[in-house]
Amino acid sequence: MCRLVITEILSQPTINGRIQCIEKWGTVADICRYLRNFNGVLQIMAAFVNSSIYRLKQTWDRISKQSKHVINKLQTLVHSDGKFKNLRDTLTKVDPPCIPYLGLYLSDLTFIEESSQDISEKKLINFSKMRMKTHIISEVRRFQSTPFKIKHNPRVCAYLLNPSRLLSEDQCYGLSLQLEPRASRAGVTNLGV
Repeated sequence: MCRLVITEILSQPTINGRIQCIEKWGTVADICRYLRNFNGVLQIMAAFVNSSIYRLKQTWDRISKQSKHVINKLQTLVHSDGKFKNLRDTLTKVDPPCIPYLGLYLSDLTFIEESSQDISEKKLINFSKMRMKTHIISEVRRFQSTPFKIKHNPRVCAYLLNPSRLLSEDQCYGLSLQLEPRASRAGVTNLGV
């Protein structure tokens, strides 16, 4: 979804179009938060801090205060500080159904796997390691225990899952530079060389 958001923003040829697109995706991210789709929130916020979007200073300067407030609140929620402390705190309080950011759990599982032996020094099964892994997997399964009550929309799914119109990272950055060229360096003179 991150690349979709980036592509959509950069596909807007006017600054007003980019502003509307960023504000729309900020609203979508807030709806994702309300629906407890934290992976969606993180994907959209990641798009906003992607270098191709983040550098659009003229566009960001004209985003409404209300949209900036919502986006900043969501950025704080999914910021990676303290191993995603804010997101982890939120996930402990949320009821299912929920779509968490699975990267949290995969990182935790990887850490446990790499930092602990399966067999202890006394040649016994390391049940402590198994309990830690079970706890993490149980938390993810808890979020899946209640289904979402959202009607399936084939058009929306086709739109979200169609990779053919997505721009590459290089295309995105090139388009970003075309839309808002770099400011010329102050003090650099043309030496006529």
